[in-house]
Amino acid sequence: MKKKSTVITVIVMLLVAAAIVAGYFIISARKNKENYEGGERTELDILLEKDLDKSYPLTSREVIKFYSRILKCYYNEELTEEQLGGLLDQMRGLFDEEFLAQNPRDTHLSELEEEIRDFAARKCKITSYQVQQSGNIVTWTDEEKEYARVIASYTQQEDRKYFKVYEEFILRKDENGKWKILGWYLTDADAMK
Repeated sequence: MKKKSTVITVIVMLLVAAAIVAGYFIISARKNKENYEGGERTELDILLEKDLDKSYPLTSREVIKFYSRILKCYYNEELTEEQLGGLLDQMRGLFDEEFLAQNPRDTHLSELEEEIRDFAARKCKITSYQVQQSGNIVTWTDEEKEYARVIASYTQQEDRKYFKVYEEFILRKDENGKWKILGWYLTDADAMK
């Protein structure tokens, strides 16, 4: 009889604990929804709110994934000037100081606006992207600096046609150990292998 009451007590305690945990998650979800007009956070909200000083991507692959999310937002969303500027600032937070020195923000913004207009005129969108797997990323050291090469592919839709664009990114670790984008160029599908 004692064993039976002990088992029942344990089961009741587990059910109460599960109810408390479930209640916490339900209340948290409601609070998050209430914090945003329209109820849910969009990808744009998430990108703009990310604090790169506190939660910078840890790997070269994660840097390119975050970069690609911003890129997709540039070309697929209708953005206000403020949103576009905010996304640009987030993207520039991923760039190496050497790259930033050669690409002033005002110039970068005007070139970006032109590219976005061109994409819109061609009815082009980035439908998806893929970043090379970590095991295939090439890393090396030169003059005591660490570098990485990361390939990404972007599937684009123009009218009803789909095609892929491949880009090879070169990243360098800064003095704080953060991978920063030094530059990139177009490449082909073979580079992704």
